[in-house]
Amino acid sequence: MLDNNDHETASDRACQGVSPTDEPCNLPATVHCVQCDLWFCDIHAEDDQWHACILVEGEEGGEA
Repeated sequence: MLDNNDHETASDRACQGVSPTDEPCNLPATVHCVQCDLWFCDIHAEDDQWHACILVEGEEGGEA
């Protein structure tokens, strides 16, 4: 899921992950997910709940 070649040490882009309760992160993004093509902070890069590519079919994320 994560592309180790696309790991940055400093970035102006914010984490593009969105929590299951639809809360944005806004920490600096340093890791690129090749499946959802989004950038994540170090904390959320390994957290499947923050990746759009991991959602169960039929779910859109956010609050129900």
